[in-house]
Amino acid sequence: MLDRPPIRIGNVSGATGDHPHAMSRMVRTGNVNVITGDWLSEMNIAWNAITKQEVDPNLGYENGFFEQLDECLDDIMQRDIRVVTNAGALNTDALYDKVRDLCEKRGYGDAIIAKVLGDDVSDVVMKGDVRVTHLDHPEQTLETWGFTSCCATAYIGCWGIVQALRAGARIVICGRCTDASPVMGAAAWYHGWREDQYEELAGSLLGAHLIECGPYVVGANFSGFKDFLPELVDIAFPIAEIDPRGRCIIGRTGEGGGRVTKETVTAQLLYELQGHLYLNPDVVADLSGVRVEQESPNRVSVSCVKGFPPPPTAKVMVAAKGGFQAEATFYINGLDVAEKAAMMKAQLAHMFKDANFSRLSIELYGTPADNPTSQQAGTVSLRVFAQARRKEDIEASKFKVPIYALRMQSYPGYHMNLDFRTMVPKPFMEMFPALMPVSAIDHRVVMSTGTTHRVEAPTQTAKYPIVRPSTETHGPVDMLTFGPTEWAPLGSIVHARSGDKGDNSNVGFFVRNDDEYAWLRNLLTVSKLKQLFGDDWFKMNPDRRVERVEFPGINAVHFRVLDNLNGGIASSDRIDGLGKGIGEYLRSRYVDVPKAQNDSHSKQVWTLQYIQDCASSCYTYNLLHSSTISSSTAFSPTSPPTPSSCNA
Repeated sequence: MLDRPPIRIGNVSGATGDHPHAMSRMVRTGNVNVITGDWLSEMNIAWNAITKQEVDPNLGYENGFFEQLDECLDDIMQRDIRVVTNAGALNTDALYDKVRDLCEKRGYGDAIIAKVLGDDVSDVVMKGDVRVTHLDHPEQTLETWGFTSCCATAYIGCWGIVQALRAGARIVICGRCTDASPVMGAAAWYHGWREDQYEELAGSLLGAHLIECGPYVVGANFSGFKDFLPELVDIAFPIAEIDPRGRCIIGRTGEGGGRVTKETVTAQLLYELQGHLYLNPDVVADLSGVRVEQESPNRVSVSCVKGFPPPPTAKVMVAAKGGFQAEATFYINGLDVAEKAAMMKAQLAHMFKDANFSRLSIELYGTPADNPTSQQAGTVSLRVFAQARRKEDIEASKFKVPIYALRMQSYPGYHMNLDFRTMVPKPFMEMFPALMPVSAIDHRVVMSTGTTHRVEAPTQTAKYPIVRPSTETHGPVDMLTFGPTEWAPLGSIVHARSGDKGDNSNVGFFVRNDDEYAWLRNLLTVSKLKQLFGDDWFKMNPDRRVERVEFPGINAVHFRVLDNLNGGIASSDRIDGLGKGIGEYLRSRYVDVPKAQNDSHSKQVWTLQYIQDCASSCYTYNLLHSSTISSSTAFSPTSPPTPSSCNA
């Protein structure tokens, strides 16, 4: 089927609560074969479990998907578009029933609806039927975790989706499949791939990774955003075109702002990676030689991805009730800010000296402007955050009342956030990312026609190292060879994108030009990264592991910092619990930047050209200078190939 045209797959959700009309827009202007979206995260999968268990057994799914589907179901059916979603969360059955009822009421009772099951492995895990070990620290087990599990969900692969589509499903409802599974399943169905076509599957995995966060690849959360202003309003959603060989081109809908460029795609490619190897229950993609090229305005190709057999294990996220938390925010302005904060910290420490908190964090955020021209410019915040295993240990008399009691004996100019609801205890979750055998997952598909299909575990697998390979600079040279330097922010010539996977941070840095890359990869060693973290590095264990890899085909250096987020988004005391701001913080740190390269960037002139035709409107740009911005076998990754070694 190599002569078949590419499949066009549109993303309409990068997270729960994303644009409420993205699906409708995709139907109108995307010209797609399949609509997908990602409605799940480590945070809301656990909350959906609690909602189903304690609030209403008919809930526990993401209703935002249903509302979008309801809005444009008629157009979807008339245009013969397939829909694949993971919005089933912890109650795929309920969402499946709701979608079937909707189709029946709208006159599409004959449309085949499918649900993919098996991701809820709570019973298997809690009964101890299989050994479950920590994803990054295999010496840690659930028995030593210290929390009582309330649910466990496995990240299942794409072949249940493939079977559903092959059996005629128009809408496929999944729970906790991998983020990439809907796109991979759609591509494998459309092109008729086999389970052992690893090169093709790896290419579709990367395409899925690039569009799964919705507008991110169209200019959102992009360190070069200033070049796109003022059009970064109501940003468009992305489309992946995947050909029969797994090669993909990333584009966007005609409706909305933003751009798809080589830089926005590179940034998203580096987002939430775990090194060169992208592990998935259906394939392992080796991204060490990946390349990104601008084909035309808003069309970017990615290539040179290699595919290998999947591991015999699948990722599982185990959730538990962690306890309760509350917080309060004080504001400090004027002179002597540090001394005022120290006074408040001392008073709080005295007030809470007998508290039974499991965590207490008192952090000063911001630096006031010198000689501020407004009170706002001279104000910083002091955040008090507490957690306790039991609600009674953080109830009003133990947290809210003591904090409020300090108002008459505090620092000069005391004022605080008067929304006292933040001081009311609310529950939080603890998460245990783990591995379990794929063979222990009851992966199956139920069709509205009454048939059920079982998805067998892969027959060919390979073992991959738990501790990811990490390398320092390949062929280091003396930094003096890069000529005269000037003290400037790293971000003056370097882009970055950071994110999270559980408790781990990851951050990728990249530059536009080859000569800049030689400097970047020599500068950014593991020790240099720790130095750039500054005081933040010493707030936790300074010996935590850092993994470093290079991506020569996209001029990038990528780091994974383990155990960096104080437990991850579900329980972290950080205001940036997802680690999304870490990359921007590191870009703001000053380093010795080669003067010639910094001067080159400062002289670049961008022009914005607006193009409009009868079908849609989009933006494009011109750069007015030459510089541009089953048998299991052990697997050992090879050294990164040079960019020229790819046969695209």
